Amino acid sequence: MLVMLEALTNIDLSILHAIRANIATPLLDEVMPFVTSLGNLAFIWFVIAALLLSKKEYRFYGAVVIAAIAAACIIGEIGIKNVVERPRPFLVDPSLAIGLIAPPSSFSFPSGHTGSSFAAATALCFLPMAHAWFKAVPLCGAACIAFSRLYLCVHYPSDVVGGIIVGVVSGIIGMLIVRFLVRRKENSANCENAQA
Repeated sequence: MLVMLEALTNIDLSILHAIRANIATPLLDEVMPFVTSLGNLAFIWFVIAALLLSKKEYRFYGAVVIAAIAAACIIGEIGIKNVVERPRPFLVDPSLAIGLIAPPSSFSFPSGHTGSSFAAATALCFLPMAHAWFKAVPLCGAACIAFSRLYLCVHYPSDVVGGIIVGVVSGIIGMLIVRFLVRRKENSANCENAQA
């Protein structure tokens, strides 16, 4: 098991070094900290949720986004991270401490930015849209935030893959939770009306 984890870490590190060697540019060095900041505390996704909550016809989906982010936080940040306790890449390989953002102090696996972003993006895929391809927009946004975590060398690729899985599962959980609560509220209202 330890040999497998070591091999995975070596693959992860080689990918991060390849990104720095082949993709990094001064322009991306400026852009990626901004992109990653959109995922700080799921900021951009809470803004989108607030906009949905402000319109009655989309309120359900705003609640789904919030529930999905909460599920991702509980599963990934509070749960898995503190069980796995994987150190960040720049702690394992100091040459990856590139200093474009403040180094995060939490554990590495899974990526919280990726988890919350894909949780919100998955939740937004349930939103009825005029054109199905519009659903690619939040997914592309989530992918950009996920990639920024690799570009900035604060996560391993496997952390990001783990975050994607946590996010998609959390998006589905968010939908199920909100749907359950809405149905329970409707059933309760129906019972009260029947008794009146």
